[in-house]
Amino acid sequence: MHLRQGWENTKAALKEARSQPRHATGPGTQVKILNTLSGALEDAVKEKLISENWTKHVVLPKYVRPKPLVWTPARMEAWRESGEKPGKVMVWMPEQTGEFLDAVAEHRLYPMFHLMIFRGLRRGEAVGLPLAETDLTLGTVHISEQLVASSYDVWEDTPKSESGERTIKLDSETRSLLDLWRERQDKERADWEANTKAWKRTGLVFTWEDGSAYHPEYLSQAFMRLVKKLGLPPVRLHDLRHCAATLSLAAGLHMKAIQTLLGHSSYSLTADTYTSLLPQFEEAQAEAPLALVPRKSPAQRDVVQEPETKPDVPTEDDGDVPTEDAA
Repeated sequence: MHLRQGWENTKAALKEARSQPRHATGPGTQVKILNTLSGALEDAVKEKLISENWTKHVVLPKYVRPKPLVWTPARMEAWRESGEKPGKVMVWMPEQTGEFLDAVAEHRLYPMFHLMIFRGLRRGEAVGLPLAETDLTLGTVHISEQLVASSYDVWEDTPKSESGERTIKLDSETRSLLDLWRERQDKERADWEANTKAWKRTGLVFTWEDGSAYHPEYLSQAFMRLVKKLGLPPVRLHDLRHCAATLSLAAGLHMKAIQTLLGHSSYSLTADTYTSLLPQFEEAQAEAPLALVPRKSPAQRDVVQEPETKPDVPTEDDGDVPTEDAA
C-alpha cells in the first residue's frame, strides 16, 4: 500500500512537471544532471535496490567549457550589424561596465549589482546573503549559503563547492553602498510595521520592501531588461563574475587571489577560464618585453650599411651547384 501510494504521488508530480514550460538544457547542464543521477543510482546499486546503473550507457555530446570573450569595439560593431553574439560567455570592457553602473545608480538593485561586479558573487549567493554573515565594521561578507531556483521553486543550499564557502573583503565603495542599503532596509521595515503589516524576517541582506527574499530568476530578468534598455552589448547576469575576474586581473591581482575571490574549486579552472583578458592588459603584456632591451635614440645609432646589390643567381649551366631535390 505504501509503495502504491508513492507510485501514485510520483506520477502526479511528473504530470505536474510536464505541464510546466519546458526549459532547454545546454551541454554543461546535461553533464551535471547526468553526474547527479549517476551518483544516486550508484548508491542504489550498492544498497542492492537496483541491479545496474543505467546511466553508464548514456553518451552525451562532448562538452567544452566556453571561455569568456571581451566586447571589443570590433565585436561590438559586428554585433550591431548582425545581432549575433560572438560567444556564449561575454564580458564587458571597463567602459561598458562603468556605463551600466552609472545608468542604474538610482535603481533599487544597484548595491547588489555593484557587489556582484566587483566582488564576483554568484546570483544565488547575492540573493541569499545572510545579514548575520555580513560585517560592515570589518568590511567583509562570508558566503555560507545561497538561494537555488528550479522552475519557480526556491530553496536554501550550501555553496556550489567546498571552496565556495569563503570570506570576501569588500571594497570601500561597496561597503558604503551596503551601509546605505542597511539604513534603507531599516526604514522600510519601520514603515511597513507602522501600517500594522508583518515584515518578513528572512534574515537576508537584500529583500523587498516587506522583507521577503528576491527570487534568483527575477534578478536575472531585471538585469536583462536593464541591459536591453540601455543598448549595451548583451551579457548574462552570471557574466558579472567574469567582469570581476578580468577587472581584478587588469588591476594586477594574482590568479590565485582571483580563484579565492570567485570560490573556484581549483586553480586550473580559474587559469583556463580567464585566458581571454582585457585588450589593454594584453597590450601591456605585449609591450613589456620591449622595455627590457636598452636602445639608443635614432640620432645616436651607428647604423651598419650593407650594399644593396643584387646577388648572383646560379644558372642551369653551373653544374656544380646542387639542385633543391638533390639537397
